[in-house]
Amino acid sequence: MAPVVAVIGAGNVGCALAADLALRGTEVRLCTRSAQRLAPIRETGLTATGAVTGSTPIAVLTTSVHEAVTGAEIVAVTVPTPALPHYADALVEAVRPAQLLWLNPGHSGGALFLAAEFARRARSAPALCQLLTASHISRMSGPATVSVLKLAVAALAAFPAVRLDECFQRVEQVLPGQFSRAGTVLELDLMNVNAIMHPAQMVCNASWIEATGGGFAVYLEGSGPALGRVVDAVDIERLAIAERYEVPPRSFAALMREAGFTPAGDGGAYQALRAAESIHRVQAPPGLDHRYLHEDVAWGLVPWQELAACARIDVPTITSLTQLASTINGVDYRRRGLTLERMGLSGMRPEEVLAHVRGS
Repeated sequence: MAPVVAVIGAGNVGCALAADLALRGTEVRLCTRSAQRLAPIRETGLTATGAVTGSTPIAVLTTSVHEAVTGAEIVAVTVPTPALPHYADALVEAVRPAQLLWLNPGHSGGALFLAAEFARRARSAPALCQLLTASHISRMSGPATVSVLKLAVAALAAFPAVRLDECFQRVEQVLPGQFSRAGTVLELDLMNVNAIMHPAQMVCNASWIEATGGGFAVYLEGSGPALGRVVDAVDIERLAIAERYEVPPRSFAALMREAGFTPAGDGGAYQALRAAESIHRVQAPPGLDHRYLHEDVAWGLVPWQELAACARIDVPTITSLTQLASTINGVDYRRRGLTLERMGLSGMRPEEVLAHVRGS
């Protein structure tokens, strides 16, 4: 029998995952903080279109993490990573060591953050794993309808890495053939393509976003040669951090190609984005108060800065984008973001960080 799956978060990814699993015959418990968000799903069920097609009721719809998690074998957390602190207390209290806590996705540092939260509360952590990118590339097209653009070919990593086989096998039970194995969670944290490109796109297009309310194609019209050079500079700094933490060196263009977004995997960011036809119609965010800054700076660039500082690596472009994003939104992302302390890595040398994530 398929394992029971609790899905935490009823946004784009959560609804797509819940619909897909339910259509495959899996019992799904869908949880979100808003009863209003669940009302249309309760009335009509979930409808998926595109790469997943069909309509299905969801077995349990709840605003209680405890109700969703109790009795589930897998707990899939699909909320944006900046929302993890809001769910941390409930997850630490409800999730048991025998369960699998699966961040879908988990960039950057999601698994490390939750593992540290279990440790801070002296609770036994479950098996923890995260994806490089969301399992379902999707957008809500109605209150209870989700358009699944594609099923992502995503890498999966476990924390600690010695539990990878166990985590991989359990996720394969519910979505077979969709994932590959990564070495450590740091590997995925340092291959976060959203953090490579989104802060640069938002900062460099700030006035255009304000003037048009996001009325332009951000990956095409908003990503010209100059923007490409900024993204390339971020990528060079990220690759220096990756090398120090023994992460395989794969460029932004290569990562975009491996994810199926572009056929151009050998050039720079500009060439990769110009060739990424599948995302050319995606519009820019309607404003600057958006997860492309809140998430991809605070939980993307900031943990990279922290890892760089630990390894004494200079990252001027990443640092500048973080400061500019902080000024734009009036938010101190460096202070509020994912620090070494919040990842449970405070005071460690790079070699100790590696031993921690490997479980050795």
